Amino acid sequence: MQSPIPGEVEGKRYAIEAVIEQIKAGDKQAYRVIIIQFERQMYTYCYYILKNHAETQDAVQEIFIRTYENIVQYSRQVSFSAWLYKIAYHHLIHMKKKQSRQLKLAEHNKEKQPVLQIFQHESVVYELLTYLTTEERHILLLKAAAQFTFDEISEIMDLTSVTVRIKYERLRRRLMELVSQTEEVTQATLAEAN
Repeated sequence: MQSPIPGEVEGKRYAIEAVIEQIKAGDKQAYRVIIIQFERQMYTYCYYILKNHAETQDAVQEIFIRTYENIVQYSRQVSFSAWLYKIAYHHLIHMKKKQSRQLKLAEHNKEKQPVLQIFQHESVVYELLTYLTTEERHILLLKAAAQFTFDEISEIMDLTSVTVRIKYERLRRRLMELVSQTEEVTQATLAEAN
């Protein structure tokens, strides 16, 4: 991922804030800018939590609807993207709880859903994410993919910043161990094949 140009992030933030003011003033069409700006990021975040294309599409749509309905409650105390991700986080947690209640028995017999074509390095990431709990996936995606600070993640997930930092460090060490184990298995398999 390429580093942002100095001032670019602040410029985007001011542009988003201006759009939000237009929306709050009644300009419904301005919300399209918000969707265009955040749709891909939100899809990626939701997909790695839900692991299902159709559910992800529904979740993203619902998140944007809830965001629009509640945009008058947004204040500049946190960045808009952190506020949006907080809505997404709570929506996904609610979805996962609902799924576990409704599909506890059916989950074991569930056929694998068709997976979108994913590049090789993304499939490795996807495989590693399957070893994580939902909370761990949220922390990893918010920190590594969305590049939020620990303070912003703590705001999104309603945890203390210190707790998020500790969980992230544990998670990072665990993933490094999993990557190491995967590499050892791959090397052993290649050695046997030769």
